[in-house]
Amino acid sequence: MGCMSMIGCLMCIVVLAAAGICTWKFGPWSNDEKDTKTGDTYAALNTCDGCCNGLASNCALAVNEVLFPMVHNAHSSKADLFLAYNNRKSSEEALVAGFRGLMLDSCICDGSIGETLQNLWKEKDLGENSLGFCHSSCDAGVRNPAEVLGNIKTFLDVNKNEVLILEFEINDDSLVELYSAIDVSGLAKYVYQSQSTTIEWPTMQSLIDANSRLLIFAHGDGMESCDTMTCPEGVFYTYDHFEQTDWNDDTCDIIGNKKEGMGFFLMNHWRNSDDLDLPSESNAEEFNTFDALTNRFEQCKGRRPNVVAVDFWDVGDVLPFVKEVNLKNVE
Repeated sequence: MGCMSMIGCLMCIVVLAAAGICTWKFGPWSNDEKDTKTGDTYAALNTCDGCCNGLASNCALAVNEVLFPMVHNAHSSKADLFLAYNNRKSSEEALVAGFRGLMLDSCICDGSIGETLQNLWKEKDLGENSLGFCHSSCDAGVRNPAEVLGNIKTFLDVNKNEVLILEFEINDDSLVELYSAIDVSGLAKYVYQSQSTTIEWPTMQSLIDANSRLLIFAHGDGMESCDTMTCPEGVFYTYDHFEQTDWNDDTCDIIGNKKEGMGFFLMNHWRNSDDLDLPSESNAEEFNTFDALTNRFEQCKGRRPNVVAVDFWDVGDVLPFVKEVNLKNVE
């Protein structure tokens, strides 16, 4: 087929796809109600006065003595129209349900055809060369950082006794843009800061009393150990403070370099599909069970993970498991 004919076919496909999206989105059967989130929408479930992340017994513990449930690739969800999504429901719903950690990947979106089609569907446009939260490619799905970070701030505004951890993977040299987005979002007032890479982590209650209820870690393009570079204010280098297990694994073996004084131990607890190495809901149905989590934690002799990251966060028993582990902390 000639070059011009091929280009013509591609253009026809794009036009037809755009027309289909517009017809479905704006046709007479479309829902005219717009998303109108209020503070009530972000009220945390299963919390109480005098609790810290859902339990009164957490309050006297150092933040790294409490087990945090975390959502892997929290931006990537079926609800937000991602291809090969890691979660069925959104990061906002995860926070309300009880997850207290989010993994987010920053990237620069270049205004490609895939992004254009998404913009038509979502009625949102990041523009060209703009910061997004995506996984590998904005074509497979992208969320607007202003929306995501703004909603995290609203959650913290509404829920005064909740402490959150954000862990960013920086792609496309987007550190400067990400730091700016965090600043513009208003989250900076909640960020816990320390000038030292060797930290005696504060208690949950002291973080709440100081209203420094957000811990931010990052790795990837532009981020190195804060021993060797001046890290952005309030952003810790992940591998100064985290040791971790592998994913696609059910052992407690540590990967990467171990550094003295690491306060956090992350269990990456998800298994991708064997054939395409893509997120697998069926694997999550097995991996996220109480028994599977218990069996893996029991392999961690001498040191218990204090962060557990999962795919398909609403599948299985992750939150009941985390609650039981945290209750046992004070026995």
